[in-house]
Amino acid sequence: MRFLPLIWAAVMRKPVRTILTLLSVMVAFTLFGITIGMNATFDKVAASAHDDRIFTNQRFFGTGMPRAQAGQTAQLPGIAQVAYFDVLSGYHENQRNRAFALMASENYGKVFPDWPITSAEWDMLHKTRDGVLVSRIQAEHWHLKPGDIFTIVSPQNKRADGKAWDLKVLAVVPDLAYMTGGFMVGNYEYFNKALPLGKQDKIGQILTQVSDPSQTAAIAQQIDNHFANSATATLSTTEKAALDISSNGLDLATLDRKIALAGMFMVLFLTANGIAQSVRERLAEFATLKTIGFTDRSVVLLVFMEAALPCLLGAALGVGLAAVLSSQLPRLFPPGQGTPPLPTMTVMLFVWAAVCASIVALVSAALPALRLKRMDIATALSGRAT
Repeated sequence: MRFLPLIWAAVMRKPVRTILTLLSVMVAFTLFGITIGMNATFDKVAASAHDDRIFTNQRFFGTGMPRAQAGQTAQLPGIAQVAYFDVLSGYHENQRNRAFALMASENYGKVFPDWPITSAEWDMLHKTRDGVLVSRIQAEHWHLKPGDIFTIVSPQNKRADGKAWDLKVLAVVPDLAYMTGGFMVGNYEYFNKALPLGKQDKIGQILTQVSDPSQTAAIAQQIDNHFANSATATLSTTEKAALDISSNGLDLATLDRKIALAGMFMVLFLTANGIAQSVRERLAEFATLKTIGFTDRSVVLLVFMEAALPCLLGAALGVGLAAVLSSQLPRLFPPGQGTPPLPTMTVMLFVWAAVCASIVALVSAALPALRLKRMDIATALSGRAT
């Protein structure tokens, strides 16, 4: 406690320099919190992926896959069950308010039992042709509650009768971690039969559950081989690969760590330079402290605490700001547009921020402390030390 007045006097000696250092540390740790938080999100999403599911899309650009391909896929060896969906996309009330609904087949919930939708809610959806289940994020965006009618105008998916799509909200359900913009899920049969005849029986994606998870990759290749010579070739990906951010050749997790490390080097440079300059300006003061009985250890501890104060405070403020930005990011995007993956603020992130801030403070104080330990007291008191 006896050091607190000395530390406060030291940091307030040059208040502008102290504030700028604190702000720099805060910005660096905001970047640290976001990047390391993104890594936690990527790990969480990858861990949630199932070994026994395959996503099959149209390999080349087109108007969608024939629904018959889902039936053919279900007949292939090793397939347990198949679901499919198409997307009803458009806008709500205003063209700037983009909206979408995933129109799912009746057995979608069986292929995705891990979705936060109960069997009763799935049954209710498929008994109500124009019904829709809305996740909490989407319900908050559109101010929806069960019983409301949500209208989507879709130039891409015009109804045969020319009307807009009026969807009845049946229930508000929990969100999925990897669908950061929320979701709406409706009834494919209702969607399909309402389209003009020439546009019916098209699907956007086939979702396959296999019997043996160890054969998932081989079965994905088998599906593509089966449709290789068809008019609609396919591209099948295991769910593990689809949700693995490094599978596209760009290791974002490593990139995030490098960005965080660059931020730490910036903090180290600024803090070390500030502490070195502060000590250089106060050599006579430190010599006086030694004269009145402060040991080398006490002086070194004083310098370390002077470096640690802006580092630890800036780290706390920076990571806290990162957490606030992460929670508010969905509000910055228009309803229905979706949001990118959001950083996950874990306990370990705060622990690592404290550890990194302490290391930066320790390294920053090392050379000035060594200089003070070797300082000639008489020379410093005379004012000749530089």
